Amino acid sequence: MKKFLAFIIIISGLTIGYMFYGENSGTQLEEFKTINVERKNLDMLISASGIVEPNFFVEVKSKASGKVLDFPYEPGDKVTIGERLLILDPGTELRSKAQSEADLARATAELQSAMADLVEKTSKLARARALSAKNLLSAEKMEAVQASAAQAKAHVGTAEAAVRKAKLFVEDAQERLADTEILSPINGILIEKFVERGQIISSGITSFSGGTPLCSVADLSRIFIMASVDETDIGQVAVGQKANITVDAYPEKVFNGVVTRAYPMGEAKDNITIFKVKVEATDQKRNLLKPKMTANVDMIVKSKSNVLVIPDETIKTGKDDHSENVYVLENGSPVKRGVTIGISNGFDTEILTGLSEGEKVLLRDPDKKK
Repeated sequence: MKKFLAFIIIISGLTIGYMFYGENSGTQLEEFKTINVERKNLDMLISASGIVEPNFFVEVKSKASGKVLDFPYEPGDKVTIGERLLILDPGTELRSKAQSEADLARATAELQSAMADLVEKTSKLARARALSAKNLLSAEKMEAVQASAAQAKAHVGTAEAAVRKAKLFVEDAQERLADTEILSPINGILIEKFVERGQIISSGITSFSGGTPLCSVADLSRIFIMASVDETDIGQVAVGQKANITVDAYPEKVFNGVVTRAYPMGEAKDNITIFKVKVEATDQKRNLLKPKMTANVDMIVKSKSNVLVIPDETIKTGKDDHSENVYVLENGSPVKRGVTIGISNGFDTEILTGLSEGEKVLLRDPDKKK
């Protein structure tokens, strides 16, 4: 029994000793957390947020008025140019067309009457001139005949103008009647639908507001992000620069893009001046980007290949001289060393001088180690 108790005590002592040694040994080994200086490709980025936009939108309105008889499409449906989107009751426009045609017929008849009167008055004027040449007609009568002929000519001009106006009304009525079948103006996707079957809409011609919007169609053959870039960064942005695009809907996906336009005038927003930059998504999967999505854009303003880099967190800036320094592990001890830095992507920084590939730099100030 005593031997058994002694055995238990020895085993317990060894276990406690091992645990104590292991903990202290681990602390000693992990006293300085380091990372190797390595070579890699480095991109200097300008980051901005923006909104996904299609190539362009078209808001569809109708020149006609009437009740919506059919509108079978829903947002997200593909449409092609010339495809019928919806139908309006043509009754109102048929009556308008009939009225305008009647007005044209009346104006035409009045023109014919005016022209006949002009022919008669012109003939009388010719006879009056012949008599006047022979002194067989008084000056007063001659003036009266001339005035009558001039008045007849003016009536013809007025009647001709009325006919032209009536013809325009007929053409407008025909267009409005044809527009009771609303066709898609472009190839694209129906984005928004503003009216439903049974709703009464007003003409885009007669309404002061331009008519009732029916739907919105977007051309998604090209996709853009309209990004807002801070004024301190806009000087580094240029057309043609490559960009990486991300959206919350696909957190693991990075879409390729390119800067296509940097707008010259800034906008004041929350006491900050920003500049609009248009970035086109060129990725093969760009159709995953939907209009009005919020997107993050990293524009690659400078790239370097095979350069020495270390994490930003390893670089310490001097309080007095603002020099850049790192702590290098030499023979197990940290040594402060000055470095010259190059470009940074916000995570890693290029090292121009002061370090060599493979050296170990401390991730934190040795005076602040845990």
